[in-house]
Amino acid sequence: MKFRPWQIKWMLSLFPPLLFSRVKVTAIADDFRWAEVRVKHSVFNKNLQRTIFGGTIFSAFDPFHSILMWQIFAHKGQKLEAWLKSAEIDYRKPAASDLSIRFEISEEAIAAAEIALKEQGKFQQWMTAQAIDKAGNVCAEARLLVYLRNFKGHSANF
Repeated sequence: MKFRPWQIKWMLSLFPPLLFSRVKVTAIADDFRWAEVRVKHSVFNKNLQRTIFGGTIFSAFDPFHSILMWQIFAHKGQKLEAWLKSAEIDYRKPAASDLSIRFEISEEAIAAAEIALKEQGKFQQWMTAQAIDKAGNVCAEARLLVYLRNFKGHSANF
């Protein structure tokens, strides 16, 4: 299913697990090669130390690389199943202010996915992103294993 960037931005910003955690999509590239997300420091996601809960930060990393890849291939006419298969997060510093996260999909990742989907019907790759506070400090870094698979009954057609 193909969506426009504004539709994905709107849907994810209103998705209850992200909405109530104060995670907001601020921008998505027209070609789905990147997205920017903000985690607002608020009463809804603050822990006893007045910093953002680790679970909130983790949820902000969760869906974005997979959704971007899914939409890149949907716009190429390819039906895929896409999800986050695994994730590792390194909390480096307490997040006492809003956080910004930028998710990027490289040309190399897209090319590797095209080959793997055509030859094996599936693709997985580790990708990274960082949560950066207002002062420019990296508060968390995540490694995210994106998994793509040709939709049942469909093969790669690029």
